[in-house]
Amino acid sequence: MLGNLFRHLLRRPAARAPQAAAMQTPAGSNWLSEALRLQQDARNRELVTLSRSVLARQPNDVDALNFLAAALLAQGVSVEGIACLRRVIELSPAAADTYATLADVLAATGDAEGAIDNYRHAVRLRANDSDVWNKLASLLKALARYDAAESCCRAGLQADAGHATLHRTLAGVLFEQGRVDAAMVEIRAALALNPDAPAAHSELLRMLNYADAQDPVAVFREHRAWADRHARPFEIAASPHANAPDPARRLRVGYVSPYIQRHAVTFFLESVIQHHDRETLEIFLYADVQQPDDYSERLRKYGAQWRKTVGLGDAQLAQLIRDDAIDILVDLSGHTNNNRLLTFARRPAPIQVNWLGFPSTTGMASMDYRITDAWCDPPGTTEHLNSEKLVRLPGIYMAWRPPEHTPDVGLLPALESGYVTFGSFHSCFKITPTIAALWSRILGQVPGSRLKLLAISSEAARRHVRELFAGKGIASERLDFLPRLSFDAYLAEFRTVDIALDTFPYHGATTTCFALWMGLPVVVLAGATHASRADVSMLSNVGLPQLVANSADDYVEIATRQAANLDDLAATRARLRAMMLQSPITDGRGCARHLESAFREMWVTWCRERNT
Repeated sequence: MLGNLFRHLLRRPAARAPQAAAMQTPAGSNWLSEALRLQQDARNRELVTLSRSVLARQPNDVDALNFLAAALLAQGVSVEGIACLRRVIELSPAAADTYATLADVLAATGDAEGAIDNYRHAVRLRANDSDVWNKLASLLKALARYDAAESCCRAGLQADAGHATLHRTLAGVLFEQGRVDAAMVEIRAALALNPDAPAAHSELLRMLNYADAQDPVAVFREHRAWADRHARPFEIAASPHANAPDPARRLRVGYVSPYIQRHAVTFFLESVIQHHDRETLEIFLYADVQQPDDYSERLRKYGAQWRKTVGLGDAQLAQLIRDDAIDILVDLSGHTNNNRLLTFARRPAPIQVNWLGFPSTTGMASMDYRITDAWCDPPGTTEHLNSEKLVRLPGIYMAWRPPEHTPDVGLLPALESGYVTFGSFHSCFKITPTIAALWSRILGQVPGSRLKLLAISSEAARRHVRELFAGKGIASERLDFLPRLSFDAYLAEFRTVDIALDTFPYHGATTTCFALWMGLPVVVLAGATHASRADVSMLSNVGLPQLVANSADDYVEIATRQAANLDDLAATRARLRAMMLQSPITDGRGCARHLESAFREMWVTWCRERNT
């Protein structure tokens, strides 16, 4: 893994060749040229031997230390490789490149703080190095240090305003702080500089689904534009399939995802995989998972064929799927991060389906179907917003599996505190100005009430949220901000909240399931898109349609009415977990049967068209 990261180390000695030309190996040849040849042939053990022979006579030779560091790191010998780089820095303390390379190594080996320190050294020495600014910002973003990450992005863009990747990184930083409109400005700037960047373009589409006051038709056009630019060339070149068109035979179904581990998608995937009928289906999991966890292992034990796809390019993955003779290939990501849509564009399976991971169309002609239900996509209302044919499962289109160990529901907090606590356990990028205004109205109408907000982790994000509420007359003292929490602590926090408030236009789904499981009624505002109707399905299927609002005024009225009757709230809290267990939401076996029926119908249609 380290080898690819540090190959650039070996390019720097080439620039120093005139200075090093006098250094000869025992055989009399120029050692530097020989070192470069060994590196090009990936003969790292020999390169180590050569570098050590040079250092035996010239222990402070920077080129030999660089070569030795790179060769060691390429073999996974990180401790000694890092020591060599530190020695180079001692000998050349003004070498910005070496600080940056050492930071790369430390980041790859898990020393985030060491990496940050060395990246900062590098940009102090060379403030116009926008690539290093971007690496530093990306690392800080990964650690949820969004304020510092934003500062680094802006410093790097000051040095190079045309750096597309820095604009993209800044977009991600702003998005994670809930500043969605500003994020979209930056991601569009990145795409203007580099329009042939499918992953960045997917990030724009993902952001659009969270944007306030969106035009669903315009959002659909953006998805089609992505497909036309990035997917269409592969779709045109796709080869036909040799799958036997027998409508009754056992089907080979593949699921593709980078999230086949503890993740929101897996909470809905696991029970379906567990209950799939192995007599009619053979299941394959194409997992872009570097380090499988206990959820990954459970999925494997249900009898699915496991294919680790980390490191495979889209073309390689498409060929693997063809080699496995998959009949129906299911995408679980849509336009989320690390998606494999360009694998689907190569049409590796006769039938391709989008399900679970993304509440909108892919925009692709090569994605045949999207799985949904009549609550999320009422018939006749959203067909024009999808490139795929909509297949509506009976009841609900997915089944949630509760975690194995969860705390008890507990008593209604308001009975002890004397005031109602509302809660939003969503990521802050779901908190739009529209929903913040409605929450402000609710707080204004429920005296003494408070709002608890999860995962508002940066000061800039907290400031942004406070400003949204202050503009509507709600003092910041009525807002309780929680940091990112461990999973157990996250579940425990639901016990401190009386009523959950759903977001808009992007509903909670996973968060809503956890809230209902922990006894919280969830107040929902219905919209016109799948993203803004997912919790209409949840509440309708659990038996609480009265909590679904069809207008802003209804939303405020429902929430305030819930807060006015603590006895009813307490009774709802006590019975909600049982309601969840008795509802289609937790019926993995039923969902698997419905999904299998849909798959079979898709397959029969393909066979009929193939045989005519």
